[in-house]
Amino acid sequence: MNSPTVPLAARAKSRPGAPLGQAAAAASSGKQAAASARVRIRLYRHGLGDCMLLRFAGEDGGETFNVLIDCGLITVADRPKDKMLDVANDIRAACNGRLDVVVMTHEHWDHVSGFHSSQARDVFASMDIGEVWYGWTEDPRNELGQRLRAERAAKLNALATAVAVFKDSPSPGMKARGTELGRMLGFFGLAAGEQVDAGSPRIGKTREAFEYLQGKQDVKTRYLSPRQAPRTLAGAPNVRVYVLGPPPDEGMIKRSAPTRKGREVYELASELQLASNLDAAFLRLGPGGGDGDSFDDCPFDPGLRRGMRAGQRHSPALAKLFAGVWQAPGDDWRKIEEDWTQAAETLALNLDSHTNNTCLVLAFEFIDTGEVMLFPADAQVGNWLSWQDLRWKVGAGVVTGPELLARTVFYKVGHHGSHNATLRDKGLEQMTSEDLIAFIPVSRTEAQKNRWMGMPFNPLLERLREKTFGRLLVADEARPGDASLAELSPAARKQFKTSVEEQALWFEISLR
Repeated sequence: MNSPTVPLAARAKSRPGAPLGQAAAAASSGKQAAASARVRIRLYRHGLGDCMLLRFAGEDGGETFNVLIDCGLITVADRPKDKMLDVANDIRAACNGRLDVVVMTHEHWDHVSGFHSSQARDVFASMDIGEVWYGWTEDPRNELGQRLRAERAAKLNALATAVAVFKDSPSPGMKARGTELGRMLGFFGLAAGEQVDAGSPRIGKTREAFEYLQGKQDVKTRYLSPRQAPRTLAGAPNVRVYVLGPPPDEGMIKRSAPTRKGREVYELASELQLASNLDAAFLRLGPGGGDGDSFDDCPFDPGLRRGMRAGQRHSPALAKLFAGVWQAPGDDWRKIEEDWTQAAETLALNLDSHTNNTCLVLAFEFIDTGEVMLFPADAQVGNWLSWQDLRWKVGAGVVTGPELLARTVFYKVGHHGSHNATLRDKGLEQMTSEDLIAFIPVSRTEAQKNRWMGMPFNPLLERLREKTFGRLLVADEARPGDASLAELSPAARKQFKTSVEEQALWFEISLR
């Protein structure tokens, strides 16, 4: 890959219809860069959670058009309320109390917790908010969306049942499993042992925060789909917004990870019934769980079960078999009656992946230059793959998903830099602009506290550094210095350094 030799916003773009010769003198300071910026992207560094504020320059130097994408923090963070109040107050000050659009990408706590009453809702309640955007899967009029939400509620209820039963189990292995799985409940604002109504799409505190702006007076709600035409922003006429996800295809939503051969698989196909059956099975493990149970969901008739119960008579041969084999000291490892409970872990991963694949994914394009800013939230394999087939008629031409990736100059790295949220050949490798800048909203300390030891994923981290020529911002690291930017030309290095402002709470990139 050749090193860029001119500033990132100074090169003409080889796109039909784009004006040629957009040369710009290098800014002498970060303040000058911000003053002349077409957009300022404030990237919050408050911990493991997403929150980005985009301020697009208004017409003729007027008020900026302000877009907030998510605002949340993971449950294991220290002092979450204080941190989110700092973020929300900074947002209010930066945009003079006005948000034109709030984008709610998906219902995970680390993306929406700031809107909950336990954190910074009061700050947002004091602001003037124009619109809130959701993915089409949240539209109450959409039948598939309704079913997907019902499936999520059923799966979450089964997981909550499993966690509660496992934690009360005398088995050390099941206790440990309950502790591990309990962390997943935090994404939906549930405590261990708390239940939800499997027939309702309302899931814990996360759903309450996620839906907050729908009920806020004078806020317009929009449900967006890739099938819709690209939209323009009334206060930023040079900006066009493309919706890449959620995919309007159930199969793509339920594709979570590629196989070694590059093929994707479907998981838990009959999800609503399976989740209900697992819920009943987990519940049966608890005290008195079998009383009055029909066992309709069990694979064998109850009359075929055999076990050693107090007061129950057995033949001497059967009693000897139980005592000498099944209950033999030191042979506990042979028992398999708990092995089926590993289904809870599959259920948890499935729930997480399918929720991430319903992410609202947006690409903001500058109409005059074709430069793109990509915000995929936590989208995983199915969501990313669906972009390859997207096509929109724009004017006399056609814009495709891969073309938007090729013109991306800013990439908010998916799912905090995890291994399965940035596709390789049909993702990052298609981002071929030499002006590419990337940001990972990650806190390694909080990731490790949540047992995510591989976040961010090192091979992805290294490839991002290569693709950006060192222009990779990581929330828990300082801004890249000259050594990291050594492959850039002096002009491009100066351009980047004067375009990025760093504070303890945020990075801010000014694109001109």
